[in-house]
Amino acid sequence: MWQMTLTSINLTIAAAMLVLGITKGIAARREPGINLILTASVLLHACLIFLLATPFIGQNVGTFVGSPNLPALVIDIATLLCIGHAQAMTQLWHPVRHTREEMRRSFRAWLPMYAGAITLMVVLYALANVPEPARPLRFAAVYADVPEVFALKIVYFAALITGVAATIVQCREVALPGRPDLADDLRLCVRWFVVAVGLDLACVAFTLAAMISAVDGDHSLDALTEASWVATIASGIAASWGLGRLSLASSRDERRDIRALQPLWELTVHGTRRRKRVLPGWDRSMLLDRLMMEIGDGIGHLRPWISGAPALAVNHLAEQAKPTDDRHTAEAPGTVGPFGDEAHFVAAQSAATLLHAARLRADGRPPVSPQDRVKLPGIGVPQSEERVHLVRVAQFLTHPTVTEAQVLAATIAVPAAPGD
Repeated sequence: MWQMTLTSINLTIAAAMLVLGITKGIAARREPGINLILTASVLLHACLIFLLATPFIGQNVGTFVGSPNLPALVIDIATLLCIGHAQAMTQLWHPVRHTREEMRRSFRAWLPMYAGAITLMVVLYALANVPEPARPLRFAAVYADVPEVFALKIVYFAALITGVAATIVQCREVALPGRPDLADDLRLCVRWFVVAVGLDLACVAFTLAAMISAVDGDHSLDALTEASWVATIASGIAASWGLGRLSLASSRDERRDIRALQPLWELTVHGTRRRKRVLPGWDRSMLLDRLMMEIGDGIGHLRPWISGAPALAVNHLAEQAKPTDDRHTAEAPGTVGPFGDEAHFVAAQSAATLLHAARLRADGRPPVSPQDRVKLPGIGVPQSEERVHLVRVAQFLTHPTVTEAQVLAATIAVPAAPGD
């Protein structure tokens, strides 16, 4: 009964991991990125682990390749690689260590540990005299009295604990650079991630207890190695749930931002292109990138009509909106009139400037004179913050103060039409 249950659970999880891994892999080909690549890779490695841990499949694979217990070794190696993936993914979420150079430095620092452990495990397996097959999950206990097998598992446990500990420590301070809107979702994802890697340590404890008992010839705890697989199953579910929630949250925010950017796209592109239909599935990220790129091109075409009058008008209205009685009201530090913080204020200036420039172009007005032409407010925001900034600009297009600034800007400086 237990074997049938274990088989059903393993095959179900393996199938889910395979589908998710292939989906993420296809998405990674369409939109190359280290995060997608790591996610696809860890899912496919997890699929391999659960397949080989299935008694029927593991035993038959070992027989087919001529090394009956090879699946047990492959499960351990794949598990170490999954921990390595997890460690790299949490580094991508770190506010300081997520840069490409830091990732390279971390890879060079940790590669000897993982590569050395795996190499030593392979050598010890080759030296061990274990011709008779054992179920993959019971391999460690059945052959615990073989020095090479015991040493192999100790090397594996040491590397696994080291990787898990480093991952948990790294999870203490995480963030998605440029995506403060996903902070809460990321923290929840990290909690599930910590639970997942912690459960791997529980599996180590159970397996080690069974091995120590078996060294003295007492195999009464051999079943504990298979029972400990429940912790591994729970670990896989916890990790998938955490990553799945973060992925769903990211997808939800992409849909929201696509809708929010539509008015800005229509304003800047000015009907010069037909909008392509929204692409389904993973192409949503590509659509969002395309919208941002076309908005950037549209802003470039509006540049000859960009003047400083709208930004001055917004600044003037913001000054007027400041409280005059400091005894009863006081702005929080960094607050700019009705716009909140400085970033929102700059986005409001940008929205007013683009509305003004688009109206001048639509009315057939000549470009602004070179001495009155200025840079668009917010044009120098870091690339990691560009998406958040453009969404703010789009949201301010209909803000009452920005609308009022249009009227004020028209009285400040509007190039006269030919013949006026």
